[in-house]
Amino acid sequence: MSNNTFSDLGSRPLALALLSFVSGAASAMVYMSFGPKEKRKRIRDHAGASPPGDDHSLFYGDRTVLSTTKKEWTFLPKDVYSEVVHNCIVACVDCVVVRTNIYTGIEECLLVERSDDPAKGLWWLPGGRIFKGETFFAAALRKTKDETGIDGRAIQMLGFYNTFFPTSAWDDDQRKGTQTVNAVVLIQITNSEISLDRTSQRFRWISTDVDDASRYEDPYVVACLKSLHSWKKTYG
Repeated sequence: MSNNTFSDLGSRPLALALLSFVSGAASAMVYMSFGPKEKRKRIRDHAGASPPGDDHSLFYGDRTVLSTTKKEWTFLPKDVYSEVVHNCIVACVDCVVVRTNIYTGIEECLLVERSDDPAKGLWWLPGGRIFKGETFFAAALRKTKDETGIDGRAIQMLGFYNTFFPTSAWDDDQRKGTQTVNAVVLIQITNSEISLDRTSQRFRWISTDVDDASRYEDPYVVACLKSLHSWKKTYG
């Protein structure tokens, strides 16, 4: 038996040790290149996305009682709501209402042209104030139905945004503007017959493609579509 072959009994342990070392080093290099770094990138890209069906509601008591909305909470007198707008942050929901176009197969998102401040004239998402006692999902379904006539299914929370406006529908000579914190909810439609209420002038469907939206749509709409795609990459 040749002394120059790995089949030599004396050389075999050394050869195996060498091969084991090379294999381990290669694995470590691959892990360092594609392991933690790629994992961190995925976590960063999908930050804010949460598991399907989680609307971030926590009830410290009887859910039925705590999630009941009284009639007097649904409509506040103008002078009362004006004080709220000028002195408090208003909690709202905005709805990413999606459908699949039956002719093209493209996923689309509904936008409405706002009639009133603070987003007057902007192509925006359906949405508005959350009533006391409402979950994010309940508020989103109500606003979608009230503003567009669409019935839908609340799928997921897509994120939260803090918006600052220089004007509001309740401005006076001394006080102007409003600030809203918006919970963005993904809504999948069950019918597409649209009937707008007075808060919007027109509607249109746009592709949910972020690159297309970035060229034409409001930055807030683009941000919400990015959140939609981040959620899909993680859970969709």
